[in-house]
Amino acid sequence: MTNIITISDKKYMVDVGFGNNGPTVPLLLEENTVHENLGLTQMRLVRSKIEEQTDEEQRLWIYQIRHSPNSEWEPTYCFTETEFLPQDYEMMNFWTSQNKRSFFTYCILMTKMIMEDGRLIGIVTMEDGEAKKRVGSEVVETKTCKSEKERLEVFKEWFGIRLTQEEERGIRETVAELKG
Repeated sequence: MTNIITISDKKYMVDVGFGNNGPTVPLLLEENTVHENLGLTQMRLVRSKIEEQTDEEQRLWIYQIRHSPNSEWEPTYCFTETEFLPQDYEMMNFWTSQNKRSFFTYCILMTKMIMEDGRLIGIVTMEDGEAKKRVGSEVVETKTCKSEKERLEVFKEWFGIRLTQEEERGIRETVAELKG
């Protein structure tokens, strides 16, 4: 979910939930201003149309990244400046949490930023049973969890998350459970 906030009459895009390669600082709604992300990765916003659009005149904000200053820009997602109401978020949340086509219903995704002296230096991610620690541009550690027990250990050791027994039971017998 992208939020647009206004500070001193300037609008910024803030997205704290996108995860790996997401924006790590608020981005001024301004085209083509390049910002440093993690390691060599850079990010920017552009205004353009996307292929699926039928209205040739409508422009969207597109968040783009590139993995080094010499690589191509990759569109990651787009958004508008349309205001959403609480009931809009309720419906979007319902779909992402209930629809079987939404990967949030069958995949466990986690992201934790690694900070040092108030500065972002790395990221820890988990997708299903694959965990990865990256500092700068380098992957420094990976772990493949073959069972739910192993994944719960990574929750504790890498993310500082300790599930209660009830929460652990909530994973059992679901499509997200690692059955190794």
